[in-house]
Amino acid sequence: MALTVNAKSYDFDTSRSADSVRYLGPSHTFSFKDYIDAWRKAPVVTSTSDGKGRAFCKLTRTVTDGTDPVGDVILRIEISAPAGGDTTEMEACITDMATWLATSSADDMLLSHDINQ
Repeated sequence: MALTVNAKSYDFDTSRSADSVRYLGPSHTFSFKDYIDAWRKAPVVTSTSDGKGRAFCKLTRTVTDGTDPVGDVILRIEISAPAGGDTTEMEACITDMATWLATSSADDMLLSHDINQ
C-alpha cells in the first residue's frame, strides 16, 4: 500500500497499532527524514452526542541549508468531525483548506509567521 503526494510515492512502512501507521517517502534515509504518520481516534458516544471522530496526519521532512541537514519541517493536519455529519460538507472544508494552503497567503502565515494578514 502506498500514498501518492505531489507525484511522490510514500510506501507503507509499519503499523504501530490498529489506529496508527507510517509511510516512508522517497527521500527517507538514515540521515534524512521523509515520512508521513497517520493516526485516528474513534468517536466517543455520550448521552447527548454521537461524538467526534478524529484523524491526524503528520509529514516530517529534513531540510538542508543547500547541502547539509539543518532540521526537520513538520506539517501536522488534524480533523475533528462530528459522527453522522454530512460528508459533503466535511469534504468541502478539506477542499477549502487545501486550496488555501496552495496560496502565498498561506506561505506568509506558515513560513514567515505573519498571522496578522
